[in-house]
Amino acid sequence: MAGFTPSNGSKLFIGPAIDIDTIDDTGAALTALTGWVEVKGVKDLGAFGDESSAITSNQLGNNRTLKMKGTRDGGSPSIVVDRKEGDPGQEAAIAAEKTNFDYGFYVEIPNKKTDAGNNGRRYFAGQVMSCRETVGAANNPITMAINIGVNTATFKVAAT
Repeated sequence: MAGFTPSNGSKLFIGPAIDIDTIDDTGAALTALTGWVEVKGVKDLGAFGDESSAITSNQLGNNRTLKMKGTRDGGSPSIVVDRKEGDPGQEAAIAAEKTNFDYGFYVEIPNKKTDAGNNGRRYFAGQVMSCRETVGAANNPITMAINIGVNTATFKVAAT
Protein backbone atom coordinates (compact mmCIF):
# COMPACT_ATOMS: atom_id res chain seq x y z
CA MET A 1 0.00 0.00 0.00
CA ALA A 2 1.11 3.56 -0.64
CA GLY A 3 2.47 5.81 2.09
CA PHE A 4 -0.99 7.22 2.86
CA THR A 5 -4.64 6.19 3.14
CA PRO A 6 -6.93 7.59 0.44
CA SER A 7 -10.19 9.15 1.61
CA ASN A 8 -12.24 7.82 -1.30
CA GLY A 9 -14.40 4.97 -0.07
CA SER A 10 -14.89 6.57 3.38
CA LYS A 11 -18.44 6.52 4.75
CA LEU A 12 -20.39 8.29 7.51
CA PHE A 13 -22.98 6.61 9.72
CA ILE A 14 -25.40 8.16 12.22
CA GLY A 15 -26.74 6.19 15.15
CA PRO A 16 -29.35 6.71 17.83
CA ALA A 17 -29.33 9.36 20.54
CA ILE A 18 -26.94 8.57 23.38
CA ASP A 19 -26.33 10.00 26.83
CA ILE A 20 -22.68 11.08 26.64
CA ASP A 21 -22.32 10.50 30.39
CA THR A 22 -22.48 6.75 29.62
CA ILE A 23 -19.38 6.94 27.38
CA ASP A 24 -16.18 6.03 29.22
CA ASP A 25 -12.54 6.27 28.12
CA THR A 26 -12.88 3.12 25.99
CA GLY A 27 -15.88 4.30 23.95
CA ALA A 28 -17.54 0.91 24.48
CA ALA A 29 -21.02 2.44 24.77
CA LEU A 30 -20.60 3.99 21.31
CA THR A 31 -19.23 0.92 19.58
CA ALA A 32 -22.03 -1.20 21.09
CA LEU A 33 -24.81 0.94 19.62
CA THR A 34 -27.08 -0.63 17.02
CA GLY A 35 -29.32 0.95 14.42
CA TRP A 36 -26.61 2.74 12.43
CA VAL A 37 -27.71 4.33 9.14
CA GLU A 38 -25.31 5.39 6.39
CA VAL A 39 -25.47 9.05 5.36
CA LYS A 40 -25.21 8.80 1.57
CA GLY A 41 -23.75 11.28 -0.89
CA VAL A 42 -20.85 12.37 1.33
CA LYS A 43 -18.35 14.60 -0.47
CA ASP A 44 -16.27 15.89 2.46
CA LEU A 45 -16.06 14.61 6.04
CA GLY A 46 -14.37 17.67 7.51
CA ALA A 47 -11.98 17.57 10.47
CA PHE A 48 -12.70 15.94 13.82
CA GLY A 49 -10.65 14.82 16.81
CA ASP A 50 -9.49 16.42 20.03
CA GLU A 51 -7.67 19.73 20.20
CA SER A 52 -6.65 21.29 23.49
CA SER A 53 -7.61 24.83 24.31
CA ALA A 54 -4.68 27.05 25.25
CA ILE A 55 -4.14 28.42 28.73
CA THR A 56 -1.68 31.29 28.47
CA SER A 57 0.36 33.34 30.91
CA ASN A 58 2.17 36.47 29.74
CA GLN A 59 5.14 36.63 32.11
CA LEU A 60 6.91 39.94 32.45
CA GLY A 61 10.25 38.70 33.77
CA ASN A 62 11.13 36.47 30.84
CA ASN A 63 9.18 38.39 28.17
CA ARG A 64 7.48 35.16 27.11
CA THR A 65 3.95 33.84 26.71
CA LEU A 66 3.80 30.42 28.35
CA LYS A 67 1.18 27.93 27.25
CA MET A 68 -0.45 24.93 28.86
CA LYS A 69 -3.18 22.61 27.70
CA GLY A 70 -6.70 23.33 28.85
CA THR A 71 -9.96 21.59 28.05
CA ARG A 72 -10.25 19.39 24.99
CA ASP A 73 -12.54 20.16 22.06
CA GLY A 74 -13.68 17.31 19.80
CA GLY A 75 -14.18 19.64 16.86
CA SER A 76 -17.08 20.80 14.72
CA PRO A 77 -16.81 18.99 11.40
CA SER A 78 -18.85 20.27 8.49
CA ILE A 79 -19.96 17.19 6.55
CA VAL A 80 -20.83 18.10 2.95
CA VAL A 81 -23.25 15.84 1.09
CA ASP A 82 -24.98 15.94 -2.28
CA ARG A 83 -28.57 16.49 -1.12
CA LYS A 84 -30.89 13.58 -1.79
CA GLU A 85 -34.33 13.93 -0.27
CA GLY A 86 -35.52 10.69 1.25
CA ASP A 87 -32.03 9.32 1.98
CA PRO A 88 -32.46 7.69 5.42
CA GLY A 89 -29.10 8.94 6.73
CA GLN A 90 -29.60 12.52 5.58
CA GLU A 91 -33.14 12.52 6.95
CA ALA A 92 -31.85 11.17 10.30
CA ALA A 93 -29.35 14.05 10.46
CA ILE A 94 -32.10 16.58 9.69
CA ALA A 95 -34.29 15.05 12.43
CA ALA A 96 -31.34 15.09 14.88
CA GLU A 97 -30.80 18.80 14.21
CA LYS A 98 -34.29 19.49 15.53
CA THR A 99 -33.39 18.01 18.95
CA ASN A 100 -31.03 18.87 21.80
CA PHE A 101 -29.67 15.30 22.03
CA ASP A 102 -26.25 13.85 21.32
CA TYR A 103 -26.10 11.17 18.62
CA GLY A 104 -23.56 8.50 17.85
CA PHE A 105 -21.53 8.81 14.65
CA TYR A 106 -18.82 6.78 13.03
CA VAL A 107 -16.64 7.26 10.01
CA GLU A 108 -15.53 4.14 8.18
CA ILE A 109 -12.02 4.43 6.71
CA PRO A 110 -11.17 2.27 3.64
CA ASN A 111 -8.03 0.70 5.10
CA LYS A 112 -8.72 -2.99 5.77
CA LYS A 113 -5.57 -5.14 5.81
CA THR A 114 -6.97 -8.11 3.86
CA ASP A 115 -9.98 -8.80 1.64
CA ALA A 116 -11.63 -10.63 4.56
CA GLY A 117 -10.75 -7.88 7.06
CA ASN A 118 -12.70 -4.92 8.36
CA ASN A 119 -12.15 -1.23 7.68
CA GLY A 120 -11.07 1.06 10.49
CA ARG A 121 -13.67 3.18 12.24
CA ARG A 122 -13.67 6.47 14.11
CA TYR A 123 -16.51 6.78 16.65
CA PHE A 124 -17.70 9.97 18.34
CA ALA A 125 -20.90 11.52 19.68
CA GLY A 126 -22.24 15.01 19.29
CA GLN A 127 -25.15 17.24 18.43
CA VAL A 128 -26.21 18.08 14.89
CA MET A 129 -25.93 21.85 15.02
CA SER A 130 -27.23 22.63 11.54
CA CYS A 131 -28.21 21.13 8.19
CA ARG A 132 -27.87 23.91 5.64
CA GLU A 133 -28.53 23.48 1.94
CA THR A 134 -26.59 25.28 -0.78
CA VAL A 135 -28.24 25.59 -4.19
CA GLY A 136 -25.23 27.23 -5.84
CA ALA A 137 -24.71 27.99 -9.51
CA ALA A 138 -25.83 26.17 -12.65
CA ASN A 139 -24.42 22.71 -13.37
CA ASN A 140 -23.79 21.94 -9.71
CA PRO A 141 -25.61 19.60 -7.34
CA ILE A 142 -27.54 20.99 -4.42
CA THR A 143 -25.46 20.23 -1.35
CA MET A 144 -26.11 20.16 2.38
CA ALA A 145 -23.61 20.92 5.15
CA ILE A 146 -24.27 18.83 8.25
CA ASN A 147 -22.43 20.55 11.11
CA ILE A 148 -21.74 18.40 14.15
CA GLY A 149 -20.67 19.73 17.54
CA VAL A 150 -18.57 16.80 18.83
CA ASN A 151 -18.94 16.31 22.59
CA THR A 152 -16.69 13.27 23.12
CA ALA A 153 -13.25 12.05 22.27
CA THR A 154 -12.84 10.21 18.97
CA PHE A 155 -12.47 6.47 19.55
CA LYS A 156 -10.45 4.58 16.94
CA VAL A 157 -11.13 0.97 16.01
CA ALA A 158 -8.21 -0.36 13.99
CA ALA A 159 -8.60 -2.02 10.62
CA THR A 160 -8.06 -5.77 10.42
